[in-house]
Amino acid sequence: MIYHINRATMKASASPEQIEAALESWRNQGRSIPAVKSFIVGRDHGGDFEYSSVFAVEDLDGLFEYLTHPTTFETDHLGLNLVQDLTIFDVSDDDDPELNAKIQELHRRRNELNPGVAAMLAEVPTYSGAGVDD
Repeated sequence: MIYHINRATMKASASPEQIEAALESWRNQGRSIPAVKSFIVGRDHGGDFEYSSVFAVEDLDGLFEYLTHPTTFETDHLGLNLVQDLTIFDVSDDDDPELNAKIQELHRRRNELNPGVAAMLAEVPTYSGAGVDD
């Protein structure tokens, strides 16, 4: 399994309605992407972030389906401009020593398919994780 995790703190200028729309868009990803086996979206407790989402997929093919699904791009377009601080990472029980490189390659391919996403991620004031070249 691969758990794709997004942790975010919103800009002070983001309205409650905008924030709820972004959270609902995350939920819609979980409901609409066939590769997602389970998901959770909600408040982030015990850390430096306000909200988080976790999407469980079975394998690399499932992760790529998640990353390139139209609802994921909808969430990017809706929410990335609202985010002050964002961390994206993946956790897996797969012992493949090349898994990190394979995951990074999926993010690179995703951005090739939709270069606007990398540009939007680059505009997030504080961003760490997959999806943007250093």
